[in-house]
Amino acid sequence: MRLLRHRADRRPVAYTLGVLAVQLAIFFGIERPWLAAIAVTLLLPVQAVAIACNHYQHHQPVFTRKPLNRLYELILFFQTGTPPYLITLHHNLGHHRHYLETEGDTLAWRRGDGSALGLAACLARNAAGHLTQTIEIGRRFPKVYRKLKRWTAVGCVPLAALLWLNPAKAAIVFVAPMALMIVNVARLGFDQHAGLDPGDHLTASRNIESRLYNLVTFNSGYHTAHHLKPGLHWSELPAYHREIRQGIPPELRGGPESGGPGSGSPGAARGTSASPAAARRTS
Repeated sequence: MRLLRHRADRRPVAYTLGVLAVQLAIFFGIERPWLAAIAVTLLLPVQAVAIACNHYQHHQPVFTRKPLNRLYELILFFQTGTPPYLITLHHNLGHHRHYLETEGDTLAWRRGDGSALGLAACLARNAAGHLTQTIEIGRRFPKVYRKLKRWTAVGCVPLAALLWLNPAKAAIVFVAPMALMIVNVARLGFDQHAGLDPGDHLTASRNIESRLYNLVTFNSGYHTAHHLKPGLHWSELPAYHREIRQGIPPELRGGPESGGPGSGSPGAARGTSASPAAARRTS
């Protein structure tokens, strides 16, 4: 029986299970909370890669069986703070559908006049709006919203058990990192889009072409390609990036000459036939 849709997904699944094993080892194996806090701090940069695993999972589930996808997403919930179906609503149906618009984009990096917020203001707005935006979108997609509520309740059961076993360590090992990862998602989105020209798909995203970065993050650096074809499997993004690379302004390709957020100068609109529609999960 084939369990994975793509052989390449063995890597993110193994990575996620490895992070879970370390989390559980810290929780059950380190008695002193301050030592656990040090271990968790050292794990955070590694755990942050689970954001990419969770992101791709909600665009194209890795398993061929629905129960395995939900189990995988529950594990990712403990690493990213986002339960099953939250990204489907907040990211797929919010950000992807509206990232070229001032209104509707759940990555709220723009003011009402379209100008860019600073990083701190963007993080504060997104932290405050993460739940409210998801609820608002969920009301427009009640079927997905019901699934989110049901699986959030399921995910909270083992979390509650861990808090009952050891409240302090559960807060250190799981709850605090989950909250930090939600903020980190907003930071990543800010780095990828803030201050750029929303008039065209090729000028609206920053990319990172570093081979090491894309090896570690499962090709998350090819962000323009992902927005143009959000349903494209992560392993196929480098090839598609090469196809569209010449249409992306050099300062947005992520090479040595690239600037940080806000450094990309708006260029002339470039036409493209690729569809930016958000990919809907199928299982």
